[in-house]
Amino acid sequence: MKKTLVITSLAILVFCAAAHAQTWSVRYVDGTAEMKSSKGWTALSVGDLVPPAASVRVSQGGSLELNRGTARITIIRDGTYDLAALAKASERSGAASGAGVISQKVQSLTTTKPAGTAVGGVRAADQGSQASVNWVEESDETRSEVASLFAQKKFLDAVKVLDTAMNGQASAQDEQEYRYLTAAAWYGAGEPAKAWRALSRVSANLDAPWYEHYVLLKAQVLVDAADFSGALEALRPLTEHSAGETAQAAWLLTFYCQKGLGDASSAKAALESGYQIDPSSDIGKLIDQQRRAD
Repeated sequence: MKKTLVITSLAILVFCAAAHAQTWSVRYVDGTAEMKSSKGWTALSVGDLVPPAASVRVSQGGSLELNRGTARITIIRDGTYDLAALAKASERSGAASGAGVISQKVQSLTTTKPAGTAVGGVRAADQGSQASVNWVEESDETRSEVASLFAQKKFLDAVKVLDTAMNGQASAQDEQEYRYLTAAAWYGAGEPAKAWRALSRVSANLDAPWYEHYVLLKAQVLVDAADFSGALEALRPLTEHSAGETAQAAWLLTFYCQKGLGDASSAKAALESGYQIDPSSDIGKLIDQQRRAD
């Protein structure tokens, strides 16, 4: 009798442990996030446990992140979502294997002021405006400091530096770049939802030297959120007009999007397009690994 009771108790413990292992844990909430239950919609808070087949709802321009071991679900747009479907789509895309390479590409910075703007500042100084010279020096100093912090993986320190710069006398153009860099820092720190919040405040001109990296980061966050259609739309300017590793990165993300959408033919075509640009580059080698695996 006792032996049977012990075996039954162990079986119950194993079952409970397995069920808990499948449960999602809320790690970040912005705005309003709720889970559907038998009693209706219940507000979610950090630390709450969410069943694997639950439906969740995000509203008021919010976002939600959930963890389960090394897996993560990121929701960055208002709507109602089936967690099981999101997890399956993210796993199908295989995007996690290339996120590090894309992140490194995004974090490579232009650490000096673009020539046209710097000349404008110097020209103004020639006309007697010492403030313009100070502005150019301060903006360059901020970029250099952020680049150094990125290289050291001190992303949260970079966020603080950028916050200080934006609260200072940054020009409108510099402020947009700092917002982008803040998003890159949050992403490097493993906070895609916070990265998206920063990206949503960026107004990027097509001629900005950081525009292509901004698009890559935006697309990467959308891929992380399993918004593959949105990511494809964001990537179109890069796959149509960019060159070099930037274009390769765009094609690699396009591959993950098409794979996540279940379009094997388009996914394969994206890999070939990216590979042909430069098979010897770091991203080209990653693309070749995907070609061989698929």
